[in-house]
Amino acid sequence: MKEVPLYFHIDYKFSHCLDLENSEFPNVEEIHGEIYAYDCHDTRTKVGEVQLHYYNDSFIDLGFNLYDAFDRSMDTIRLGNAILDSGTGDMSIDLKDQIGPSFNNNILVIHEIILFPDFRGKGFGKEIISGIITFFKGKCGYVALQSFPKQHDISIKDKPRFQEFGLDQLNPEFHSAQQSLDSFYEKCGFQKIPVQNESFFIMNIDPM
Repeated sequence: MKEVPLYFHIDYKFSHCLDLENSEFPNVEEIHGEIYAYDCHDTRTKVGEVQLHYYNDSFIDLGFNLYDAFDRSMDTIRLGNAILDSGTGDMSIDLKDQIGPSFNNNILVIHEIILFPDFRGKGFGKEIISGIITFFKGKCGYVALQSFPKQHDISIKDKPRFQEFGLDQLNPEFHSAQQSLDSFYEKCGFQKIPVQNESFFIMNIDPM
């Protein structure tokens, strides 16, 4: 796309088990989104992808709490420990003191957002994140994420998408890449969660 995009659009696909008896974590929806840009000619160009996890607190009365849902995998447990009380499954008191209570206890986790090289460094990432937050406002009270430079994710270095998204073109120095990414999320309005040796961020999007 040679012209500046007029707007962005995300095509979401999500999966959710409707049978509670056969669903271990019915309070979690895993959502995949493909991000597209449209120009003044209505030409559609793929910009990137996003992976979201939506944690629904309304299942608590059926015996499914949010902490157990975060505890389901190594990819999510550390973030769960940072934001939730393991005993009650609720948002930790210290974190509520930091970001304030919300009218809605549901949590959206931005598990991954990744853009193609032509769309990086132009402010589009911030615009896309703002759009995601706007879309999910009313559906959740908090948006959380782990900040980690994708080019240093060894789990995908040998996979086609590493080259597809040009991750080899990004900053190869880990610490400066981490600082830059943390600064980006702070500019998006997220607050860093005070956990040693981790870069977790959260935003209250429906404050009381």
